[in-house]
Order: sequence, then C-alpha cells, then structure tokens
Amino acid sequence: MLLSIPALAQNKGIGDEEITITKERSVKLQKANRVFEKIPTEEKTTTKRKMAYTFFEKKPVGIEEVEFSPNIVSPVDENKKGKTQSSGYPNYFKVGGGNFGRFYAETFINSDQSQNLVFGVHGLHNAAKRGPIDGENSGNSLSKIAVDGKYNSNGFELKGNLGYEFRKYYFFGYDTTSREYDKEDIKQTLNILNFGVTLQNTNANPIIDYSIKTNLRNLKDNLDATELEWGTQFNATFPIIENTVTAMIEGEAYLTNRSDAIGGSEVKKRNLFRIAPSFNLDFNQFNAKLGFKAVNEYDQVTEINQTKGFPTVTLTYKTPGLFYFFAGYDGDIIRNTLGSMLDENPWLKPAVSILNTTKDQEYFIGSRGDLFSGLNYNFKASYGKFTGLYYFNIYDMQTNYLRKYDIGYDETQTDFVNVSAEFNYQPKEFWRTNLTADYWYYEKGAFDKPYHRPSFEGRLGNTFVISEKIVSNIDFYYIGSTYARDPFIADFLDQDVKLPAITDLNAEFTYLFSEQFAFFVKLNNIIGKNYQRFYNYPQQGLNFLVGINVSL
Repeated sequence: MLLSIPALAQNKGIGDEEITITKERSVKLQKANRVFEKIPTEEKTTTKRKMAYTFFEKKPVGIEEVEFSPNIVSPVDENKKGKTQSSGYPNYFKVGGGNFGRFYAETFINSDQSQNLVFGVHGLHNAAKRGPIDGENSGNSLSKIAVDGKYNSNGFELKGNLGYEFRKYYFFGYDTTSREYDKEDIKQTLNILNFGVTLQNTNANPIIDYSIKTNLRNLKDNLDATELEWGTQFNATFPIIENTVTAMIEGEAYLTNRSDAIGGSEVKKRNLFRIAPSFNLDFNQFNAKLGFKAVNEYDQVTEINQTKGFPTVTLTYKTPGLFYFFAGYDGDIIRNTLGSMLDENPWLKPAVSILNTTKDQEYFIGSRGDLFSGLNYNFKASYGKFTGLYYFNIYDMQTNYLRKYDIGYDETQTDFVNVSAEFNYQPKEFWRTNLTADYWYYEKGAFDKPYHRPSFEGRLGNTFVISEKIVSNIDFYYIGSTYARDPFIADFLDQDVKLPAITDLNAEFTYLFSEQFAFFVKLNNIIGKNYQRFYNYPQQGLNFLVGINVSL
C-alpha cells in the first residue's frame, strides 16, 4: 500500500509540512492477507485542553481479533505536571467483554517519561471462547507480555525490548455436517519470543548519521515446527558536498534456522544478506537518488546460494507549491519466513515450503503533496515482474479432510501492475478522515488465478470528537472478490471457487466520565456478513465489546 505518513509502515506521528510530503516508501510485494496500516496518531491542542485520539483498528485478517489503540482517549489539563503528554497519566488499564464469549484485558505501565531512562510494560489478553463454526472448535486467543526501555544520552539513544506472545486457534475449516473433531485434535498454537536492541544517533546536525538495530525472534508451533531468526539492519549517511551530495549505505543480515519434525527434524539454514549503497543529489527543485542493491540468499532446504544485483533510481521534481512528482526503477529479493507466512495465513499445513520472492524489476511514477489546507495525498503507479510469487491453496490431507493451506510458488515471471493512493483530510479539529485504495493486477502464469490475492482493497477511516466527553471512530473496509482452489468438491477434482467481496463496517464510541475513567462500546462487522478472507474459514458476524478504560 502507498505511504502511510511517515514512511516504513510503522505507527509514527505526523510531522510538519516538509516532512509529511517528502518522506517516501517503496512499494513492496502485496501479501494475500493484507494488514492495513495504522493511521498515525496526532495530538490536537485547544486553548485549554489536549485530546489524544486515534482511528479504530479493526482489520479483516485471517483470525478474528479485536484490536485497540493504546490511549485512554481522555481530555487533560495542560497545566498538570508529571504526567505523560498523550493522556495525562502514565499507566493505563482496559477491560471488556462481549458476545462469542470474548474477554479483553490490556494494560500499560510506564515509568516517569521525563527521565533519561524510561521503560514500560505492556500486557494483553484477547480471547473468544467460541467462533463462527462449531462453537468452541473455532475460538481463538492471543496473549502478550512485553517490556520496553529507552535510554537517552548526549548524541545517542539506546532502545531495548523483550516480549513473549502466545496465539491459540483451531483448524475449523471442515465439513461440520459430516465430521466431528475434538478441539484438541485441530488445535494450533504459536509461541513467539522476541528480543531487540536499537542504537541510533540523536544529534540534530551530525556529520555522520547512523542507526543499527538487531532482533532475535524464536517461533515454535503445535505442529513441531521451529524457526529462529536473527536480523540486523544498519543505516548511515555521509555528507560529501554540504546540502548537495550525500552518500548513504544500508545493510541487512538475516540468519534463520528452521526445523520441522514432519518434514525432517534436521535444522536447515535460510540466510539473506543485503547491502545497498546510494548517493542522494539535491539541486533544490530536482533530486536524484542513485544506488545499487546486492542481495545474497542462502537456503539449505532448496540448496540455493546466489547473489543478485539491482540498480535503483528515483528522480524527484518539486514545484514552488511543494507538489512532488517522482519516477524511478527498483528491484529486490523479498524475504519470506514461516513467521511472516503464519502472520498472513494462520491455516498452514505442516512442513510447508518457504521460498523468497524476487522482484526482478519495478518501474514507478507518482506524486505527493498538499492539495489545500488539511488535505494531503500520495499516489503511485508501478509496473514490474515477480519471480516466485506465492499463492495459498487448500491442501488435501486425505486422511481427515481438514482444510489446511499449502503455498504454491510461480516459478515463471509474473507481470504486475499496482496503483495505490491515499488521502488524509482534517478540515476541523473534531474530525479527521483517511482514505486508502490499492489495485493489483497479476498476469496469468503457472496458476489459473491469483488465488487469495484480491485485486482491490480500500479503507475509509474517520475519527469524530463529538464533544469533550464523546469520541467515536468509524471504519469501513472493502476487499474485492478472490479465488480459491478446492480439492473437496466435484469428486475430488480441483475446481476454482470465487469468494465474494468483503465489506466490513466497524464503529467505536467512548464516553469520558472523567480524566481517568471512560466507558466504551465497540461494534465489529456491523453489516453482519460471515465473510471468508480464506476459503472455508468464515469470520464472526456482528460482534460487540463493552468495557471501561482506567488511567492512573
């Protein structure tokens, strides 16, 4: 999807005009289960109070979950001292319950934010006892505990995080009219441990700017698969001619060990190394970024050891009215892992094949800027070729007829077209809206259809501050129709099945009793359709959650 301001698909705040419209992000391979990017939080100020609010985060994903923003959404007196800037209180607790036997609890405990050393603890439990199919056989749960810390000193910032995550769900995509299963026989669990450290420069005008990040992630599932990943990213910039020519270097190293008891318990390595030097030439109205990527992938599973090179070019023209028009060329090897595939589609069979995808080439043009006060836009159109583009297909276990998914890779080159756009509009402090649209076209290759890859995805998000005591969020999602392949119909001959488009309307209303206490109501899938993002795995229909927020 196109840029969510600022770049890199992370949840950042919105900067000033220059930052807002000059940051850019390359279009990467669209995944079959698209996770919509969170709209950045922006704190708005009146003469007497501050109001922190964000868009409601309910996404159509593989497993039905209810997600929230980590803000109590409460008005705060600006004259209060010793409180956090966003909500006025550093500690936060939320608890609620709803239909399908859902229980939700979340807490944030933070140290004094005015110190050089700050830390926080985040805990979450989100569980639905029952689901849309066969009662408890389609329930799910998610639990997290994480500790984050940050130390600021003169010239640098050191961050660290340690977290554990537990996911539990069931393979409920079976024919309930002819078969019965004990939920323990169809259970899948994911145990995920994360540890990361980041060191970055914080000098305002450094001679050399840098950042280095390393992260360790260990995943183990209920099907005896394990994946240990160690990833490190390094970025640095070196001025050559002040304000005109800057040298940049980006480096990444990923070391991955994977084992699967069903596919053989031997540990296999899947490593990827990327180095990308570049030069940025700034001539005021004209800007050029010229670079080259060298990417090496090493895979013991498929016996791959190869290095590929990709030139990169981005040319930008800036008008006097601060409208930016750009064009360029790019290529890369897109890293796929068992963890990333399970995030995208949790219904995978044991010993599934994991391969990387090569973006052989991409030509793109686009524009960004402010149309008028309160409205900014981003637009990008791309054409290119993928090798190893992947699709999800149902896998026939033959013995128990559980619908699990295999991953198929197109070994031929696949031509693609991508057009994406985003509009952010905030005419008044009490209303903010965001519209994103993303269109994909894939040329037919080794597969008859682009299975479980929608051609269009759109999202319209709105936040309304109705009064100092009432805040509402309304989101609408649309995902175009997709295709699946089903081996269980027509005498077990594979046939294509067309899945209807997904329309998902969600709303949240929060009533603020005081600065520290609020009541909320959330309505998910208001239209009430049990849509299927993945074939045979329908989502919950209309569901709700009510609860309270407390900050201390």
